[in-house]
Amino acid sequence: MSGAIRTGLPSTRVRAFDLLASPAPRASERVDVTRPTHRASRPSLAAFHVRARRLTDLGVVVAASAASVGVGVLMGLDSAPGAAEWGIAAAFALVWFVALRVRRTSEYRTVGHTTEFGRVVVATLAAFGLLAVVNGFIPMDGVRAYLLGGLPVGLLLLVIGRTFWQRRLDADRAVGLSLPRALIVGSGPDIDFVAEQLGRAATPKYVVAGVVFSDGLPASDAVTSTGFPAFDGINAVTDAISIANADVVILAGHPGDGGEFVRALSWRLESSPAELVLAWSIDSVDGSRMRFDTANGLPMTHVATPTFSGGKYAMKRVMDVILAGAALLVLAPLFAVVALLIRRDSEGPVFFRQRRVGVDGTEFSMIKFRTMVTTAESDLAALMAQNEGNGVLFKLRADPRVTRIGATLRRFSLDELPQFWNIFVGDMSLVGPRPSLAREVEQYDDRAQRRLYVKPGLTGAWQVGGRSDLSWDEGIRLDLHYVENWSVLGDLRIMWRTVSAVIRPVGAY
Repeated sequence: MSGAIRTGLPSTRVRAFDLLASPAPRASERVDVTRPTHRASRPSLAAFHVRARRLTDLGVVVAASAASVGVGVLMGLDSAPGAAEWGIAAAFALVWFVALRVRRTSEYRTVGHTTEFGRVVVATLAAFGLLAVVNGFIPMDGVRAYLLGGLPVGLLLLVIGRTFWQRRLDADRAVGLSLPRALIVGSGPDIDFVAEQLGRAATPKYVVAGVVFSDGLPASDAVTSTGFPAFDGINAVTDAISIANADVVILAGHPGDGGEFVRALSWRLESSPAELVLAWSIDSVDGSRMRFDTANGLPMTHVATPTFSGGKYAMKRVMDVILAGAALLVLAPLFAVVALLIRRDSEGPVFFRQRRVGVDGTEFSMIKFRTMVTTAESDLAALMAQNEGNGVLFKLRADPRVTRIGATLRRFSLDELPQFWNIFVGDMSLVGPRPSLAREVEQYDDRAQRRLYVKPGLTGAWQVGGRSDLSWDEGIRLDLHYVENWSVLGDLRIMWRTVSAVIRPVGAY
């Protein structure tokens, strides 16, 4: 074996395989995706997801092609379809299915990838485009029926089928099943960062099965204590893939000799089934802002500059007004019940108003249901020494200022609901960084100041990512990623995840 396994970790193939052969998780458990798990799930579950997609595709293309013949009858193109019409339908179904296979819409590496739906659409359009071209040379009756009936129906059914199987795959991966096994290559700190981000993913995409140190330096205890098979140097990659049973090799960070290291690494993967993935982080830049190109063989990444005004923000404001207004009307009965409970639980007003800092540093009065005693602000100084927050923010799990009903309201974020009024009048948005206190903003560095480039939100990446359990740096990283890469679709995703965060609160106190 060309590379040395690190001291204190498995030193033989037998020990490494024993380590990787841990029991498969029960369906009710969510596993730590940064720990090795048994690979037995791949031949069964992963192959199942591939076959399921292919069989669904086959059923859809056959049904849509047959439906096109029926549409032709309804349109008066064919009064009684014969062998020729059914033969064309069968031939086109075959071409369509082959196009889906050629575009690799149902291979193991493609399944669950963000490009899966795009590949399905491109393959479908290519098949119908080919049909139109052939019809130009060899006129066939009923082609319009395929374009008007088969195309929209087939594409809709394909997307529905893929959505169904994608949700099944996400459910499997949420409990550690059918996850590609990853071997991380890089320096110690870069390995730490990639392993941590993989572990934080809302829907796990990989399970870390081993690490290869490119710099001869150990990673932190956060990685090495997990018991990964760990190797030294690029020469160990081939053996590491075999021992870790890896499906992908993730290159973490930028190696010292850049392209030469990547080229040498890719050469060593030629004899293995593992795929090379480059995890080169550009801080706070989402893939939607990146465009890839080449110049004489030189890979180039174009990064779009973030903007903080324009039509996209006008659309966000319209969505805020409509949804916040509807929420205020629908939640009015709940507001009345909460107000009654607060008044019966402790003396003081129902609502708590506090000055917060909004977009561009402007201050506004944020409204919440009161969850603390009326002397909470004056009592704060005596509690600062007990701060359990992340440094800048004050948080205390057993805060004596919180009332009985206030603890329940906080746990399920019900105290935040009056902020729909702040959203309706334009001080806040539905999604964005949480509004900060002036004393917190005074401690911001230049990086954290960028949180103020957009309106603060009722919910955001911080809420769905762990809330008070996050470190200050991790919270800022999530907020900056949102500020510079937000989209309407991304906002809708965060809203959806907020529902889950409220039902199963983590870090709410």
